[in-house]
Amino acid sequence: MTTEETFQNKEQNPLKKFYRAPKLYVTLPSGGQFNDIGEKAANGEIPVYAMTAKDEIIMRNPDALLNGDAVMKVLKSCVPDVMDVRNLPVCDVDILLIAVRMATHGSILQTKLKSPHSGKEDEYDINLEEIIEAVDKLPKENSVVLDNGCSVYCKPFSYTIQTRLNLLAYDQSKALRNVSDITSESAKQFTSLFTQLADTNMDVLVQSIEKVITPDGQTVTDTTQIKSFMDSIESIDHRKVDAMIEKLNKASTTVTRKFKCKETGSEFESEVRLDPSDFFVST
Repeated sequence: MTTEETFQNKEQNPLKKFYRAPKLYVTLPSGGQFNDIGEKAANGEIPVYAMTAKDEIIMRNPDALLNGDAVMKVLKSCVPDVMDVRNLPVCDVDILLIAVRMATHGSILQTKLKSPHSGKEDEYDINLEEIIEAVDKLPKENSVVLDNGCSVYCKPFSYTIQTRLNLLAYDQSKALRNVSDITSESAKQFTSLFTQLADTNMDVLVQSIEKVITPDGQTVTDTTQIKSFMDSIESIDHRKVDAMIEKLNKASTTVTRKFKCKETGSEFESEVRLDPSDFFVST
């Protein structure tokens, strides 16, 4: 059967009307400002589908979770309106994965927390719908004016950048665990790792800059030119750019919620970091 015949067979399939339908709609914290979003609902929300059996298997692959491949595949399956998943801001990816989890398994998630009253760790319920509603939107202002008069327009970390940083941190942690004593060889390895970290930090900074506008109105988007510019400006200007990127990266799924201790019944607050990798694997 040719590709064309397969496509026609799929289009004529009488079971097509029973395929998945969107289970819920969410608004991205970024508002789609840094990504190509396809057909959106009339109110600007993104349709989210439940996972298929294949999606659930993918999310249980540790290697694919570590390198981000599993998340990319599942989002392409469950949020098809997002055209470029890899370049979504991290805050958008977090919200979409929570929405996929809700569409597949419901809005209540159990997580383990340690009560300060009993000192014991127990499972507590978290309402994911409340988490989504409580997430702040990204600030509209994303530029900073440097002392040299240039305006630098920044953007939050993309999922690709964050995955790259996570992998580098993993490699460094693994290298440190494998070193039992300091030798000339291990010292060289450490130097190489720290050099790699410094280079990565600069690359991440440059990739988090949309454009630079000079005082005379010239717009620069070339990454090579922007990197040369960032390497040459004064540290005070460099810190201004860092601060703006950090501000944009603050939108996350780390939230504070109130709980009642299972042992004493006393109320306590706890910061909850929802890691999509964890709650899909443990489901």
